[in-house]
Amino acid sequence: MDDFIKWVSITSRHTAMHMDRVLAPYGLNASQYMYIVRVCEQPGLTQDRFLQMFYIHPSNVTRAILALEKQGFLERRCNPKDRRTFCVYPTQKALDVYPAITRLRREWQDTMLAGLAPDTRAQLQDALRDAALRAVAENEEEEPQHDQ
Repeated sequence: MDDFIKWVSITSRHTAMHMDRVLAPYGLNASQYMYIVRVCEQPGLTQDRFLQMFYIHPSNVTRAILALEKQGFLERRCNPKDRRTFCVYPTQKALDVYPAITRLRREWQDTMLAGLAPDTRAQLQDALRDAALRAVAENEEEEPQHDQ
């Protein structure tokens, strides 16, 4: 178990490299495609919702959404429930690329998990999710609290 972090890091790095390569023809990269997937599956998400889904810094969410909007994949509209925030919707361009993205994700996952029984795949996914959520929680506790 001493190499757990090493193998998670290698998996993450090589997955990003692969996704960058296969998504390049669509004008997308590994840090962008998940926004399209989530917005196509749940149109009207608020930008804050992405923070809860991806566990990343708010500036990264803003930067990614603005870039995808500029590329014509996403559209931001005023949130009718809170005019200070935006809801994010897919454009036709996003809806058109969504099936390819889901296929590419599934193929890569199948490649990485080839040879594992379905129950082992499920156990691995559960264990990785639990480890990731513990890492998020630990980092949130370790962040310095700023006085106002």
